[in-house]
Amino acid sequence: MAIRRPKGASRNQPRKQKRDMRYLRDATAVIALLTLIALAVYLQREATLPILHVTVEGDMRQTGREDLVHAVMPSVSGSFLNVNVAAIRAAGEALPWVYQLRVRRVWPDTLHLIVEEQRVIALWNDNGLVNTRGEVFFPDPDTFPQGLVRLHGPEGTNVMMVRRLVEIQQQVSMLGLRISDLSVDARRSWEVTFTDDMKLLLGRADGHARLERFVTVFANELGRHQAAIKVVDMRYTNGLAVVWRSGQQPDFNGKV
Repeated sequence: MAIRRPKGASRNQPRKQKRDMRYLRDATAVIALLTLIALAVYLQREATLPILHVTVEGDMRQTGREDLVHAVMPSVSGSFLNVNVAAIRAAGEALPWVYQLRVRRVWPDTLHLIVEEQRVIALWNDNGLVNTRGEVFFPDPDTFPQGLVRLHGPEGTNVMMVRRLVEIQQQVSMLGLRISDLSVDARRSWEVTFTDDMKLLLGRADGHARLERFVTVFANELGRHQAAIKVVDMRYTNGLAVVWRSGQQPDFNGKV
């Protein structure tokens, strides 16, 4: 005797299986997502992956390693994954001698601090320092290096003065001269003092041309009388004036 299947049963069975499989996949995806969320929440907890170690790297001559760690520790909060690196970097760079601080996370519980200290080129107005980029900073005066060039200028002229210092020193080094002081006033009038206390007045206009004329005349004749010179005034169109030290006046007409 033949058995009859209900009409349409052969078509409905595959559809039901596909629907069940889709529900299973969706449920599996939801479970996986919830598991990941729970795992992420767990790992973000400070007690799960706490920061246990802080290491320091860098050529540090003015900043103590313990001082740096002490400065950043208040910003070390949260777990290894969500610790605020930007806040740690800012806390370290707030120390006057720290120019740049890079922060690396080393799995599973360490922060590695890479320090670049300030590179100083000169004193600034007797109470600060200026770095090789022309930026002024104000550390403890007891930490000031000895033998630095002294820069004196209005606020905001620091970058320009560092650039000019480098230019002038490069040109006078061939004469055996070293700068001890460089000054510019509010009218942009320049004055140079060398390590032997000889002064060079460049004034406001044509400073580069006046410096070149000074180098030329000093190399040709004036330099022979260096020990007797107090001031060389280049603020003339076609010549210069010399102020001699007390009791010394060699035969020099000051013409270029």
